Amino acid sequence: MVEQVISNNHNGGSIPTSPLHYSLATDTKKAREFVVEHHYSHTCLGANDYIFVAHSEDNNLVGVCVFGFMSGNPKGACVVEGQDNPKRYRELRRVVLLDSAPKNSESRFIAWCLRWLRDNTNLLAIISFADSAQNHIGVIYQAGNWKYTGESLAHCPIYKVNGEVLHTRTLIARYGTEQVEKLRALGLGVETKERVPKFRYIYPLREGLLLKAPILPYPKKGVLK
Repeated sequence: MVEQVISNNHNGGSIPTSPLHYSLATDTKKAREFVVEHHYSHTCLGANDYIFVAHSEDNNLVGVCVFGFMSGNPKGACVVEGQDNPKRYRELRRVVLLDSAPKNSESRFIAWCLRWLRDNTNLLAIISFADSAQNHIGVIYQAGNWKYTGESLAHCPIYKVNGEVLHTRTLIARYGTEQVEKLRALGLGVETKERVPKFRYIYPLREGLLLKAPILPYPKKGVLK
């Protein structure tokens, strides 16, 4: 199935024209497989309802950007004062571009997706996290004028079951428990690793929104833990 091409000059904008073509993915299976193959985590979590793709001029898939409901407590995504409906928020969960993509493609791709979400949905804000465990501080978000609101809290550990990273909800749904001893008693190979805090960024899609968390100075490379 071929993705529907939508002009990357949507509503003008200040970002220079890119040789890439951006669109909503109509073949979401192919897009997810691309993420699993090329993202450093080799995962593409569920509950994603806005998946965008970037194609080169010769129609090769070179990038995927995935938005979905935030994992964990849905209320944690409600970052705007007086707006506590989780359906009005999404998390930028994965963004992947091949090294062959032109310079600055990632920031242009994300900016296009944000404009599309602003103009075609009733969403209020997008949340995203930079993974300090991968030495990421969110440079791409800083370049895009996202709001930095501090570090996320590290709750449950990371579970890897038979080589697959799984959320606690998936463990319970699939195996009926998240306890390591019980999982191992089922004959499963289980490893756990403590999570480290991530840097949390917010991009308001509407004017005049008041965020619940204070806006902080951007973290720098020297403050990585």
